[in-house]
Amino acid sequence: MYVPPHQRNRATASSNAPNDEIAQRSSWEALRKRINGHVNKLSTSNIKTLVPDLFQLNLVRGRGLFAKSLMRAQQTSPNYTNVYACLVAIINTKLPKLGELVLKRVVYGFRRAFKRRDKAVATSLVKFIAHLANYRISHELLVLELMTVLLEE
Repeated sequence: MYVPPHQRNRATASSNAPNDEIAQRSSWEALRKRINGHVNKLSTSNIKTLVPDLFQLNLVRGRGLFAKSLMRAQQTSPNYTNVYACLVAIINTKLPKLGELVLKRVVYGFRRAFKRRDKAVATSLVKFIAHLANYRISHELLVLELMTVLLEE
């Protein structure tokens, strides 16, 4: 249902409680949409302009949203894996916990895909881990361990 902006502002101003569940949910949805929009627009030509816009968002609050959006975008378009890894490397310079979270989620996703024998997902996640290793987000030992696991099978 469409609510005009002046009525929406009046409704949110009338609720004085800062922990109002509706306001929190709407701000969370707005953050999710903006992160998804920025990640989906990402390419080699516009990475310079999108990174400052991403830093304007509350990435500390939306770190899980950012990691999920990045992994979903990488799964849908694996040709841009190097661009997504570059974005993680840039963000990792200012927010190292965010780079660590993305790496952990990628590794957990690979474990799940490997156990389920999902070759397409596992291959794209290994490619993402390799690009993260190229940008020095992950350690070389992780790549060696992955190689031993893949060579054993």
